[in-house]
Amino acid sequence: MKTRLFTKSLSALFLSIVLLTSACKQEDLYSSKEKDEQELKMLRAEIQTMSDQVSCDNPTDWKIVPIGSKSCGGATGFALYSINIDTKLFLQKVTDYNSKQKAFNVKWNLVSACSIIIAPKSIICENGKPKIVY
Repeated sequence: MKTRLFTKSLSALFLSIVLLTSACKQEDLYSSKEKDEQELKMLRAEIQTMSDQVSCDNPTDWKIVPIGSKSCGGATGFALYSINIDTKLFLQKVTDYNSKQKAFNVKWNLVSACSIIIAPKSIICENGKPKIVY
């Protein structure tokens, strides 16, 4: 009788430890995904800040670059940048963002719509901001 009670207690203790460990791993998993998402958001914000630092007065001073990475391939959108900024740094940040978003999609096994985004035709300046024309 004592052996059976001891075995049940030991089993309950083991089960509790397994459940607690599993819960901690699940929590770490979510915080890790949130950390990865936050890193992507911060990098995207840096890219946007670089783009926003120059007023759009002449659309010929602006270029378009695909940005983002869908899980099934292709960009998620387009970023605009002035040729009057540090374009090498800007394009490096876009490349980093694209690579990190692709890795994020793979790491977290994400799926997305595999629709093709429409390529922009040109850029116009509207109230000092660049705008894509489709």
